[in-house]
This record gives sequence, C-alpha cells and structure tokens, in this order.
Amino acid sequence: MNTTKKILNTSVAKAFQILDCFSSHIEELGVTELAHKMGTNKSAVYRMLATMETLNVIQQNSDNGKYRLGLKLFELGQKVPINKNFIAKAKPYMEALAKQAGETAHLAIYKDHKVYFLDKVVGRHDLQINSQIGSEKALHCTALGKIMLAFAEPNYKSTIKKLTLQSVTKNTIINPEKLTSEIEKIKQQGFALDLEENEIGLVCVAVPVCNNHGQFIAAISTSGPSARFNKDEIQTYTGDLKHTAQQLKLIFS
Repeated sequence: MNTTKKILNTSVAKAFQILDCFSSHIEELGVTELAHKMGTNKSAVYRMLATMETLNVIQQNSDNGKYRLGLKLFELGQKVPINKNFIAKAKPYMEALAKQAGETAHLAIYKDHKVYFLDKVVGRHDLQINSQIGSEKALHCTALGKIMLAFAEPNYKSTIKKLTLQSVTKNTIINPEKLTSEIEKIKQQGFALDLEENEIGLVCVAVPVCNNHGQFIAAISTSGPSARFNKDEIQTYTGDLKHTAQQLKLIFS
C-alpha cells in the first residue's frame, strides 16, 4: 500500500500536476514556466514532458518550443462511456434550441478527426437534412467540424495539412491556407458558419460547448435553408446557440 502511494506521488501525480497547469487562458507553457508553477527543477519537468510527448498526451509547438495538451486526452475522453448520459442530459436543451430557432439542431463530438453526430432535433420547419445520429462528416466542410478544428484541435494548422480537403459543393473550402485563415477567424469570433459548403441550399451555424476549464466537450449547431439564414438571422441563431452552450457548460462542469 505504501509502495503504491509512493509510485502515485512520483509519477502519476506529477503527470497530472503538469496537465493541471494548462487552462483555457494558458494553452502553451515552456519548461521553465512549468517548473516554476510546479515548484520543481527543469530537468525533472523535461523528463516528464518527454514521456508524455511520446504518448501524445503533450504536444510541443515546433514554432516556439512550448508545450500544449495533446490529442491523446481527447481520444481517451471518447472511450469513457458517457455518450448516452451526455445525450440524455443535453436533450431538453437541444429541444429548446430547436424550438426557439425553429430549425434543426445537432449535437456532435470530435472523433477520429471527424464530426460524429450524437443527437439531432428537428425544428418546426421540418427541413430534411442529410444527417443521421451516429454518422460522421468531414471537418473542413461543416460548421461543426470547423468549430472542432478551432477549439478541440490544439495543433489545427498541422491537422489541416493532413486532411483530405475534398470538394463537396462549389462552396467547399479546399485550400489549406484559406481554411487555416477561416479557423483563426472562428477562434476569435466564437462561432462557425457553413455557407452551403456541405449541401447546396443549406446553411449551418455552430458554437463550441466547453467546461469550466475552457476544455472542449462538444459542438452544437442549427441548420436551415439559405433563404432563411440572412445576416440578421445568423446573429439571432448564434445568440441562441451560445445561450444553449452556456446551459450545457453548467450541467457538464
């Protein structure tokens, strides 16, 4: 029993101490900064980071040498059997969103570099949208996917370079530089648009759902025909979505 406690104190506990140094306001940290926060020496931190980077729990930014949380954390999160419970708790809020907007609402998570649909609530307009619960869609041509690149993917620039940017409609963004610029804009404004990029005649608005630590949990959206999604309506839908995201944040934090 004492041996187990010692192992936790010297390895697992320190690894989690490193993870706890990051937040929504502190996405990247250098070795010196981490050592200062943890009250330990740089060589010890560096050894831990080397192991965690090998396991993809931590990623190093090649541009500045600093470290950020890795995708392995998201992969592990997807293995936790909370999807059904998550959907059940989110359902009333998704139904309220669809009723308020009058359009179809979607709830999705980031899975294997794809948009994975957890739930769908049809609005009063009952528009037929090509989406099914349990199905997947590409990141680059959907508002939900672009939100995930912006808020769930720590190294989105590198990920974009690896994606197959296939043209789905004439409006699909297939240029990596243009998509990168779009994601940077989304990170600043807090919402994403799909302007007939996945289906002609269909517009979608999406926002992230994050916990109290600013960590990405899921993405929600409303979708409808381009004829109803003018500039003023998009602002209204965005407000409704952000309100719902805040409600979901409270129940999952």
